[in-house]
Amino acid sequence: MKKHFLHIGLLFIFAVSYSQNEISVVQKDKSEFKINFADDFETLKIQNSKTKQVQLIHNLEASITEKPSHLEINDYNFDGFSDFAVFHTDDGMGVYTIYQIFVYDSKAKQFESLKFPSNFNPKCDMFCDIKVDKTKKILTSSCRGGAKNHTDFWIYDKNKKLTLLKSKSE
Repeated sequence: MKKHFLHIGLLFIFAVSYSQNEISVVQKDKSEFKINFADDFETLKIQNSKTKQVQLIHNLEASITEKPSHLEINDYNFDGFSDFAVFHTDDGMGVYTIYQIFVYDSKAKQFESLKFPSNFNPKCDMFCDIKVDKTKKILTSSCRGGAKNHTDFWIYDKNKKLTLLKSKSE
């Protein structure tokens, strides 16, 4: 009986830890933010804990089949400040995860949506299965199209603009 409760307890802990619906971010400039979903996952509420200022981000890219959205903290632009992403499994067969990334603007003390660059020709048409290589300062986005797996490698140029380094298909 104890084993049964242990398994249920571990399953509950895993479910709670996986579905990050609220996160706290402490920046290197000591700013602290609480980020959570509002309006049935259509809006993000970001509250600065010191100033009590609230930033709302509306019209999130949510799943049309109501797959749950989650939050993840990372440094997506390699500037030393914590950024975050909203992600959910794709609405098709659920083989990849779609990301909407928000980077921290230390001057404005707010988060801005990382726009998917339209002046390049990547293999993936959105940020999918994002991997962050902090050593090489590369964001990798991977998706599937037809019978091939595609990978786009993104870097930041000297003007701190996201640039496609290369794409490959296998």
